[in-house]
Amino acid sequence: MASLVSLIVLNYNGAASIVRCLESIEVQSYSEIETIVVDNDSKDNSMSLVEDLFPKVKTIRNSRNLGFAEGNNVGIRVASGELIVLVNNDLVMDKDAIQNMITGMTSRAGILGGVVYYFYSKDIWAYGGCLEPLTGMHWQAFQGMPNKTILPQKMNVDYVPGALLMIRRTVLEQIGLLNSFYFLYGDDIDLACNVRRLGYTVEVISSVVSYHIVSQSVKALNKQHELRGYYLMNRNMFYLYFTQLPLIFSIASVASQLVFSFFEISVFKRRFTYATVKIAALSHLLLVPGRIRSERKRLKALGKIAYKTQLKELLKLARSRGLSRIYYW
Repeated sequence: MASLVSLIVLNYNGAASIVRCLESIEVQSYSEIETIVVDNDSKDNSMSLVEDLFPKVKTIRNSRNLGFAEGNNVGIRVASGELIVLVNNDLVMDKDAIQNMITGMTSRAGILGGVVYYFYSKDIWAYGGCLEPLTGMHWQAFQGMPNKTILPQKMNVDYVPGALLMIRRTVLEQIGLLNSFYFLYGDDIDLACNVRRLGYTVEVISSVVSYHIVSQSVKALNKQHELRGYYLMNRNMFYLYFTQLPLIFSIASVASQLVFSFFEISVFKRRFTYATVKIAALSHLLLVPGRIRSERKRLKALGKIAYKTQLKELLKLARSRGLSRIYYW
């Protein structure tokens, strides 16, 4: 009997993209799918579009914006599938994406993703992600490379970007769903770390193909405050360093990120305001040491991760981006 797959599509002011997303779900070659759209209190007409054009889709309207992690948790709690797929509202899947995910989901894999291309340029947006524990730097593998790039058919990675990932319900129940502290950014890295603590692998396979319109939710946030997304990303990553990494790596990562602020200013010509926002994010986090201690204790009970430094790969990436002056999102 085919396994039921629950697709959770989190929406926030996604009128410009969600129709294309749901159309790609409708034509999936795998048929045992339930689609749940969770809306984070959108102010546009995106949910009216969903309800009018896709009557079979289950919809949930949150009374306020719960963010990425908790917004997805709302959908996960009502989902019926043995396999859960998180899908961004600005992602368009190839028709065989879900079928290939099911085929590629081995017993060792806790999370599975695929290759995601930029929707318009068709260059690679991500083929999994890397976390360098000594510096705290994280990046999406193969980002910006041409779509004709030959990729490994299968690869173990540190995390799978939350734009599209499959995870077992049993694994989610063991780790306690997504951490709601991560309002936006870092949630997918934290999720992968928790899965790895249980002894599962995090994998990507090249047969799973999708296209990402990119950062629709961030654009909506930036209408409210230009630096809001940048603040959340830094606050969440500092929190991840303090809770997920060994103490020596935590300290080194925080120091590296503060130094990196000057790299952003000098190479990518960012305003000095960005450095002050990063410092503010760290300062606010240091005001809640109890939360950090409690989370470290909880994660320790899940298991340990054998972190490996990736300085050679990081330096190669830094050189490439420094020469191109491209700051990827």
